[in-house]
Amino acid sequence: MYQINNAYPQDLEEVFSFQVQCDIAEFGEQDSSRDDLEELWSEIDPARDAFLVRKDSGGLVGYGCVSGAHSGLQVDIYIDPHSSPEGVEDELMRACVARAGRRFSIEKTHLEVHLAGYATVTNPRSVSLFKRWGFNEQKRHYNMAVELPGNYPVPQWPTGYKLSAFAPGEEHELYEFIEKAFSRPDREPSTFEFWRNLLLRGGRYEPELFLVVREGERIVGAALSYEEEAGGWVRQLGVAANQRGKGLGSLMLQQLFHQFSRRGVKRVALAVSGENANALRVYERAGMHRSREYIEFLLTIS
Repeated sequence: MYQINNAYPQDLEEVFSFQVQCDIAEFGEQDSSRDDLEELWSEIDPARDAFLVRKDSGGLVGYGCVSGAHSGLQVDIYIDPHSSPEGVEDELMRACVARAGRRFSIEKTHLEVHLAGYATVTNPRSVSLFKRWGFNEQKRHYNMAVELPGNYPVPQWPTGYKLSAFAPGEEHELYEFIEKAFSRPDREPSTFEFWRNLLLRGGRYEPELFLVVREGERIVGAALSYEEEAGGWVRQLGVAANQRGKGLGSLMLQQLFHQFSRRGVKRVALAVSGENANALRVYERAGMHRSREYIEFLLTIS
């Protein structure tokens, strides 16, 4: 038997170890970042928004949480596909959906809110969970990855472009550039506060891994990345609309690959929507391959 309870700050290390256990069981390698979990728990109230499932003997067999997302709320469910008992994921989803409903009723600013969740196509247990609970499939996403040699060459930048590391004081300029570069009809804009919390991680980032490309005084490209336990992770990469097709995206990736290889990082990855065919081509031309495929699910709460 097992029991479900809320999480508390002192549980963070155990939860992170369980996340890594689930990663290894599903992917064969670590995928979670301790910094990301710390940042997430600094933004939610674990005693209300996070849930732990334990066996009667005390061992952790499931973890779930509800957090703020780009345009609504997000649910994350972790189970070990080999050792977590059947039904654990439904108990976690029940608690998370109920919590999302309570958050929506308290924070209500819209007529409805979307609760998003993600599952890899190779994890039928998670895919079935979202479908059982009435989530609808929205789109596919890919993780792209590249294995780096120990001496990835530095790319040659064309005349007229200036490459620099992110500098304090550029936050608003960089945010406005990213929002414009990522703008599309079906995308809801991010607020500055949401973007800053997501990207700058309360100061826990390295400015030299935030590349800014200028033509004259204007930002025309940016690649924002981190060095994490599992390797390099590119969180956002954007090119100004009037600069696309000139190879700036590939050059920024190559520059990051060079910088990560100098640090001894062996692998760099990123995520991209399956609907973004242009970005997929850029990443594949840079030597990246599709390492995982995710389904994005959505549940509407009203």
